[in-house]
Amino acid sequence: MSLIPSATEIVAALGHGDALVGRSHECDHPPGVEALPALTAPKVPLEGSSREIDDQVRALLDEAMSVYDVDVERLNALRPDLILTQSQCEVCAVSLPTVEQAVADRIEGSPTVVALEPRSLADVRDDIRRVAGALGCPERGDRLVRRMRDRMQATSNAVAPADATDRPTVAALEWIDPLMGAGGWVPTLLEAAGGTPVFARRRGDLDALHEADPDRFHAAIDRSHRDTAWRREPAPAPSATR
Repeated sequence: MSLIPSATEIVAALGHGDALVGRSHECDHPPGVEALPALTAPKVPLEGSSREIDDQVRALLDEAMSVYDVDVERLNALRPDLILTQSQCEVCAVSLPTVEQAVADRIEGSPTVVALEPRSLADVRDDIRRVAGALGCPERGDRLVRRMRDRMQATSNAVAPADATDRPTVAALEWIDPLMGAGGWVPTLLEAAGGTPVFARRRGDLDALHEADPDRFHAAIDRSHRDTAWRREPAPAPSATR
């Protein structure tokens, strides 16, 4: 069972997609995974503006409450042997403590819980290997990581400018209001794609973004709000790319 989209995609990439019995409400890839029962749901309504959602999420966190619900009845009925979750961000997806509490309170048996914690591209590769190990196919994990490295290097070689000063500055945004610059592994990806990241790991307003003076920006809106953000709120500049 996977309670985070990235883990769902990792399981499928490792050739074990058929073993999945449940998913998070955000899992939508690979095609067909939506047919699996969803075990999580956000406590905050997603129909509001970015600012309204951010305020409600922060109110929950201030009360030391989880941002997501877990359907423990369904979780227990499915009786998974392995549960994949994350421990990096309490806002991005259901948290490790929430999953551990659900397991302790209601689930019969003792499923293995593996929490991803990718704060860099190297961590992403390590998490792939950890998931592969938990699935009993460590060699597949190694092969997948090698393929990823080879593809990334080939892409980087193809787009690298002859003159380093020709690299455009890029602001990657993961939230609209307040503006939030993507962190984690995203700056590394921007560099590999031939850009120079700016406004990374920052939170601010349009003035702060203008001070960063990016040549381009990339909108990588959080999954919880990506379907409505661009319809409800104008992009920070007319040259926005998705």
